[in-house]
Parts: sequence; structure tokens; C-alpha cells
Amino acid sequence: MRAHEFVIQRDFHREDLTRLSGEAARFQSDIKLEFCSGDNCNIVDVKSLLGMLLLPIRMGTPVMLRVEGKDEGAAFSYMLEELAK
Repeated sequence: MRAHEFVIQRDFHREDLTRLSGEAARFQSDIKLEFCSGDNCNIVDVKSLLGMLLLPIRMGTPVMLRVEGKDEGAAFSYMLEELAK
């Protein structure tokens, strides 16, 4: 498993999240985002379009990206590049 904690550097719009979820679906690995907002902690499957669209994360939100599976190296690199830029 690969994991990395970072801070979201920009707001993601519906189109961004739709594209990101679709791209995540091409990987076999499980791809999760973990983050806390106030007293609530959330774990979201990045491949779930509905989960991604309901994400309350905004610029400045600290998140943990966790990727596990056969192609975790490629999936992790892609997701980190897209989410942390």
C-alpha cells in the first residue's frame, strides 16, 4: 500500500471530479481519500463518482491518499499528480 498526506491546493469543480473519478476507474487498485472536516472524518472511494461529487473538500483541506493493488504505483503517481497540483 502507498499513502501520502498533502493539502489540496485548489478547488475542484464538478467537471474536475467527474474526470478524476473516470480516470481512477481505469486502475485496478483501490484508491481512497481520507479527510476530516470539523468533527467528521470521511473515507471516499475516488472511483465512486457520487462519492466524489459529494466531497466537501476545498482548497486548504489536508487529505490522505491511500492506494493499494496490482497497479498501485501507476495509480498512486497519477492521483497524486492530479490532486496535489
